[in-house]
Amino acid sequence: MRAILVKNHYFETAGRARLATDVADFPVFGGIALNLTNGGLNRHAVQMALKMGAKEIWMPTVHADYFVKNKSHVANLATEIGADVQGLVLVKEDCTLKDELYEIFDIIREADAIFATGHVTKEEAKLAVHEAAKRGVKKIIVTHPAATFVHYSVDDMKEIMDLGATFLEHTWNDVTRQVSHPLQISALFDIIKAVGAAHSIMSTDAGQWLNPPAAQQMGIYIKEALMSGISAKDVRMMVADNPAKILGI
Repeated sequence: MRAILVKNHYFETAGRARLATDVADFPVFGGIALNLTNGGLNRHAVQMALKMGAKEIWMPTVHADYFVKNKSHVANLATEIGADVQGLVLVKEDCTLKDELYEIFDIIREADAIFATGHVTKEEAKLAVHEAAKRGVKKIIVTHPAATFVHYSVDDMKEIMDLGATFLEHTWNDVTRQVSHPLQISALFDIIKAVGAAHSIMSTDAGQWLNPPAAQQMGIYIKEALMSGISAKDVRMMVADNPAKILGI
């Protein structure tokens, strides 16, 4: 294995990733999701995570306003979100991005880190991707746009790529019983074929007790991709080459 990147919704993972690298025979990378437990859209948390080696900065995931309002789609996470949680949004009342995001974009750009869209609405994500790209952010991942609760169409995915995204992340978790309305496996691969391997990353989004361990889940994903008619070359591009490119390894 060349490397892995680990994520947690509630705390940064860069510190433990560095410790894991000391005992693993490959690099382990981490990042931070800008949820309430990390201070929300908090540039100080971003700066510290990057100093600790973070590679990826996610916009709010479980505490995104859109996800809080649609938490029933992922029941396992819904139980961890209190009824009194006020979700986070990226935009002001006039539908422009919040000022603090521009500071965060600049910090990400200077660190040559990855900006990821998280669980915000596709409208927020499109605006954020466009503005981040204009600000000079070079590494942008759209977080599992094929997930049924996010509701991206193939046209939406192509549009957000045109706005400046680097890769679309297609996660195996979206077809599992972790989500209330899983995507059909055939539909996932139809989407990947429609947007193209050159624009895609295959990842697991694993770690849930309902699902197999991440390595096993990735093995299943690769096998199913090959069985769907995706070439071994394209699978390798999405599993190894594209992730290595955006991680800079």
